[in-house]
Amino acid sequence: MVDAVAHDYKLSTTRQILQKQVRIKRAFTEVKALVSGNSPQAVATRNRHLPSSLKVAADQLEKRERTIARLEAENSRLLEQFHTWLYNATQHGITIEQLNEPLETKQKK
Repeated sequence: MVDAVAHDYKLSTTRQILQKQVRIKRAFTEVKALVSGNSPQAVATRNRHLPSSLKVAADQLEKRERTIARLEAENSRLLEQFHTWLYNATQHGITIEQLNEPLETKQKK
C-alpha cells in the first residue's frame, strides 16, 4: 500500500500514517474481508453454482454493488462532515462568502 501511494502520488509515507486515515483504513478492511473470503458476499458467491457466463456477470454486478454501497456510505460521511463544518463556521461568524473564497495560488520565484 505504501509503495502504491509512493508510485501513484509521489508521496513518501508509512503504513502507520495510512492506517490513521479513516477512509483508507475502512477501504483496506473491506477489501481484505473480500479477498479472504470472510465477507457475506464472498460466502454467498461460494454457495452459488452458476454457469461460467452467468458467474462472470454476477461477479461484475456484485463488484458494482459493493462499489455503489461503499461510495454511498462515504458520501454520507462526507455530507455529515460538511454539515459539521458549516455549523462550526456559522458559530464562529465565518460567512459563506469567506468559505467560498478561492485558494491562493503558488507564487513563482
